[in-house]
Amino acid sequence: MNAATILPHLPTGEVFNKNTFREAVHSLYPDCTEASINWMLVTLRKQGSLASAGTGKYYRIAQDMPAKKQYSYPHSEEYLELEKDITESYPLVNFQMWELIQMNDFVNHQIAKNVVFVEVEAMLVDTVYELLHEKYPYAMIQPTADIFYKQRAPKTDIVVQRLLSEAPSPDANHSCAIEKILVDLLSKKLSGNLIERSEYPRIYEDIFHKYLIDETRTFRYAKRRHLYESLLSFINTQTDIKLMTI
Repeated sequence: MNAATILPHLPTGEVFNKNTFREAVHSLYPDCTEASINWMLVTLRKQGSLASAGTGKYYRIAQDMPAKKQYSYPHSEEYLELEKDITESYPLVNFQMWELIQMNDFVNHQIAKNVVFVEVEAMLVDTVYELLHEKYPYAMIQPTADIFYKQRAPKTDIVVQRLLSEAPSPDANHSCAIEKILVDLLSKKLSGNLIERSEYPRIYEDIFHKYLIDETRTFRYAKRRHLYESLLSFINTQTDIKLMTI
């Protein structure tokens, strides 16, 4: 049973649900079990032939385009050390992390000085900050842009801030989902002030064209951050990205 044989029987240029996928499978393989249907879905997504458009929703990726893949990043030693410090001291704490140098894969002007963002559930922001500040005196807690630039560390900057309750879940360990990073970059807070705005169209286009992006998850988080309209306008007017779900 070849999962790729299902593709010509799926809608193109539109989002479809699992029932539509199931019907396409049964049109070729009437006796196909639900387990095999699920296997086909997973296989086609791993191959970059299908992408998620939210829970139970999918769309085909044009076959003449380079295959998309799940986003991942080999984090720096500083990042991994911070993650280890927090995990060992507070194994049950809910936190996420990302680092500014991740964007070097997409920007014209390379970022020389790294910033590691540590985002922690609201009740434990102070606790985690105190833990890190004891070992890393230059660590900052929820700084404004002005304070950040006045108190920067000699090497890697560490910023501890509150994790929004409806933020997308990490894709691996505590590493922020790329959908979350895209939205955070567009904010007017610190994370949105560290890269020249002229770099943003290229950042977004490269990420959307190379990686599997869950648009529903992206815009749900953008709405939580009151950035839904800003994100939609930016993508529609300043990039060549063709959204599938909005």
